[in-house]
Amino acid sequence: MMKKILFLSILALSAMNAWSQEQFKGKFHCKEISTTLTIDLTAKNIPLKDLDFDETYGFLKGNLNGTWVILKIKQANKEKAVVRMVSDSGVDAQDVEFTIDEEGKNIQMKLIDEQNMKTIDNRKYVKLPKVMTFTKL
Repeated sequence: MMKKILFLSILALSAMNAWSQEQFKGKFHCKEISTTLTIDLTAKNIPLKDLDFDETYGFLKGNLNGTWVILKIKQANKEKAVVRMVSDSGVDAQDVEFTIDEEGKNIQMKLIDEQNMKTIDNRKYVKLPKVMTFTKL
């Protein structure tokens, strides 16, 4: 009986966790840096074939120094998620905090701690702004 209760509790917590991450799903665009965020924190099911990733939680692609892939969810709830992103070369990594508005139309991306993500400006690498807003496509 105790095993069943423990199993059902774990199952319920998993379902609640997936539901709380449902908001973080879709394609979003940041006009400021000409970059698109494709994200699904409910399951690792977004393929990135051109980089040989079969399944990811998402990726950031555009006017950047490469493609950045979401490989790990550090914490997530209904309004906020902290993830670990890795560059396509595997050399750089960045912790990122995503916050979504109540309507689910805008995601704010905040770079945490040391900043490794860069954009290309006049053929030079420049650090990204610490906070950027992505609008749902």
